[in-house]
Amino acid sequence: MTFITDQQTTDEKIIVLLIDDQSIISEAISRMLAPEQDIVFHYCSDPTQAFKFAKECQPTVILQDLVMPQMEGLLLVKFLRSQDLPTCNIPLIVLSSKEEPLIKAKAFELGANDYLVKLPDSRELVARIRYHSKAYVNFLKRQEAEALFKAEIMRQAAYIQEVDRVTSAASDVERDAFQPDALAEVAKRSDELGQLARVFTNMVKTVKAREQELTTANIQLESLLKAYGRFVPHEYLRFLRKETITDVHLGDHVSKVMAVMFSDIRSFTTISEGMSPQDNFNFVNAYLKRVSPEIRSHYGIIVKFLGDGMMAVFPEGADDALAAGVAKQKRVQEYNQQRTTKGFLPLEVGIGIHVGHMMLGMVGEESRMQGDAFSDNVNLTARLEGLTKFYGVSLLISEQTLHHLSQPEKYQIRFLDRVIVKGRTEAIAIYEVLDAELEAIRALKIQIQPEFELALEYYKNSDLALAKTYFEKVLAVHPSDKRSLLYLERVEILLKQGVPENWNGVWALTQK
Repeated sequence: MTFITDQQTTDEKIIVLLIDDQSIISEAISRMLAPEQDIVFHYCSDPTQAFKFAKECQPTVILQDLVMPQMEGLLLVKFLRSQDLPTCNIPLIVLSSKEEPLIKAKAFELGANDYLVKLPDSRELVARIRYHSKAYVNFLKRQEAEALFKAEIMRQAAYIQEVDRVTSAASDVERDAFQPDALAEVAKRSDELGQLARVFTNMVKTVKAREQELTTANIQLESLLKAYGRFVPHEYLRFLRKETITDVHLGDHVSKVMAVMFSDIRSFTTISEGMSPQDNFNFVNAYLKRVSPEIRSHYGIIVKFLGDGMMAVFPEGADDALAAGVAKQKRVQEYNQQRTTKGFLPLEVGIGIHVGHMMLGMVGEESRMQGDAFSDNVNLTARLEGLTKFYGVSLLISEQTLHHLSQPEKYQIRFLDRVIVKGRTEAIAIYEVLDAELEAIRALKIQIQPEFELALEYYKNSDLALAKTYFEKVLAVHPSDKRSLLYLERVEILLKQGVPENWNGVWALTQK
């Protein structure tokens, strides 16, 4: 409960009420305040009439003498601070003829806001009055704002309650239990909710159809929003430094050194030949949903899906890409355990990783665009992925990838070959990452590694007879080592055609 009106709060007038039995004090204070245009002064000489005066003038500050014959000053302080009276929050400055610490402390204990020895300096008095009045007016504003907020909350609560009644009525319609009087009170409203209730009551037969339409529209909208995130992932937007999908424009791109990964299911055509189109989609999606999270969990961005394969980039480099590649192969191995249990053939997936400078951004035209990456390094990575089948390995990386690894010793990496891939003129060294292989295959490859390295050394040094002997030793232990079979074929060709004069062990590939 307060005194001040809305208009007074807006104008922020300072209204001072002095309660003092001495008129000379009133005259003195009135003169002090007279120059202040925004201060209105009121005087009450009888403390027993203080509440009546306060109710009439609605002060923003009360000045009260502590020594009056009609009433003891501290009693009046206690009276003015009674919680059931409107004066309980009005700033109260007590006046005394001298500094009395005990009286002063008691006054503060009873709720006084300030203490002055009369008569104070006019500048100090005005400053204190302004300070306390401003605090009180701000307090009233907060109270008013809180009251409006509470009223709005109550209004909204009532509105929500009536919305719930309409919603319950919709449920009743579905159960054929709707009663026309159920929305009678809501229908009395003059707003849109009341109109809805009236229409609802008069057109019960059409509500279900309309409800279904709205539900379908909401589902479609939600699906559309989710679809945006699937076609242009949030990490892609962050990489392009965009806040939302609406900020993306044709040609937006980022150019930097990144790791790029291509992966593909081997012999997919053979696997899919016996499937219906729907089975093909189900199969591909079942595979992709298992391996794709490993890209995101290792800070990669899936640029695009390529049927049964995918292309991804790793802005932070080779470490993330290689960790994701190994993790993907682990997911494939787990998936194969489920497939073989159900009588399906296990999948073989090849992964190629390369590091180089490339551009990632939006391509297409204004009505149709998508994310893509451009660089000769991207094309080379696609070639590396294709070589996994050629060499019979699961995960193949370039020499550039190896050099960009911060801790290559964490992985079991072995040299495969130096080749010139189709469409290029420069040789590239390629390596196999054994961590991506099944445990049995990895153990077998590690077992034959010493003989294989000797065979490679003889091969590069043109000692073809010894190279052949050691490749055959490798194959005696691991007959399906496709890499050794390829080298043995090359040795036979070189023995038959002769070793070129500039031989350095590099082989030019004629297939992708």
